[in-house]
Amino acid sequence: TMTASKNYHVSIIGGGIGGISAAIGLKRAGVPVDLFEAASQYGEIGAGISFGFNSRTALEKLGLGEEFRQQATTVDSGIWFEWRDGEGEKQDLIATTYSKPHGNSSVHRAKFLDSMVKHIDGKMSHFGKRLTQIEQLQQPAERLQRLHFDDGTTFDTDVVIGYDGIHSRVRKQVLGRDAKLQWSGTWAYRGLIPTKEFIKAVGPEKGEFYAKTPQMFLGKDTHVLIFPIDQHETVNLVAFNTDRSKWPQRPDLAEGEAWTQPTTQEEMIKQFPGWGKDIIAMFKCMEKPSKWALHQLMPTLETYVKGTVCIAGDAAHGGTPHQGALAGQAMEDAVFLSWLLSQTGVERNNLEQVLTVYDSVRRPRANKVLETSLQAGDVYEFASEYGDDRKKIAHDVENRMDWIWGVSITYGILR
Repeated sequence: TMTASKNYHVSIIGGGIGGISAAIGLKRAGVPVDLFEAASQYGEIGAGISFGFNSRTALEKLGLGEEFRQQATTVDSGIWFEWRDGEGEKQDLIATTYSKPHGNSSVHRAKFLDSMVKHIDGKMSHFGKRLTQIEQLQQPAERLQRLHFDDGTTFDTDVVIGYDGIHSRVRKQVLGRDAKLQWSGTWAYRGLIPTKEFIKAVGPEKGEFYAKTPQMFLGKDTHVLIFPIDQHETVNLVAFNTDRSKWPQRPDLAEGEAWTQPTTQEEMIKQFPGWGKDIIAMFKCMEKPSKWALHQLMPTLETYVKGTVCIAGDAAHGGTPHQGALAGQAMEDAVFLSWLLSQTGVERNNLEQVLTVYDSVRRPRANKVLETSLQAGDVYEFASEYGDDRKKIAHDVENRMDWIWGVSITYGILR
């Protein structure tokens, strides 16, 4: 590791995968950094998190390639997803998307986070720190910004990076207003199914195949995805259904309705009328299904930066998961910020100009990932301009991910 050589200090708010990636990147680059997390320890909720080629490139840049290779569940055939009809009994193949060489690669969020944490030292981590305010300090002063936390403590720093999630507090400071978090109309039902149980429920022949080959089953206003996680010991299943009653407007969630709530198998199965028995059998393996109302920053943000305060990850571009690309974007932010803030010539007095570079490079790409994610959900659920035309859908899904996975401008700069 390099010794810190910069006269400025960076503070990251939020210790999920994105915030920790940025802390690792900055530390490796010799930039003084501290990380503030509201919880009493680092943690991630949710199960499988998939990484496209661009995310794996980011992991290599952060020195996490080895951990990823040890933990990743990969698909030997190189398949990202097979796309099939979900309605009716046949599950006809519509298309296959390849992501060579590792196919749909995923890790278990919580386990991967634990191995990432080993790369940052304890002195950098501050827990139980819920941000209440960022105060710009009158100059001349030792530092540019003062962080205030709800335990009454403060911390002086120069650059603030808000990796504090879709409900970000830092974002309000950057925009000077509350951003609009719009319900996409979609509920996601998530469940983890032990592979043995999954195979038993679906039957040996199809079950074995589906358990190891990632699938997207498509239907009207509904779709279901499965892919292997945990070294193929578990099947991650997410079923989606979308309220398009106000189409093309997105509906609002009923007042006071929770974004995440427990549900029942019966309630869930009701949302998938006409779906084949194999998929209903998968649903019946979901012990305690929960449903999540998928929200997205709509419209996308006009800036990620104000002065020396910026936002990254879901705080800047949180939304729907339909391209499996949001974690990758949080990591691209981290790699780019670590590269940018460690460049020769970056000093306290030009940090504002330097951060506008982050905004102009990362915002167009990350916002486009967000916008195309929403469109992808419409394509999968026969609600796009293609309707249910299988040929057009096939052409779309076979090519949709290329620009995201392709080595982006972010890495063009880093090569």
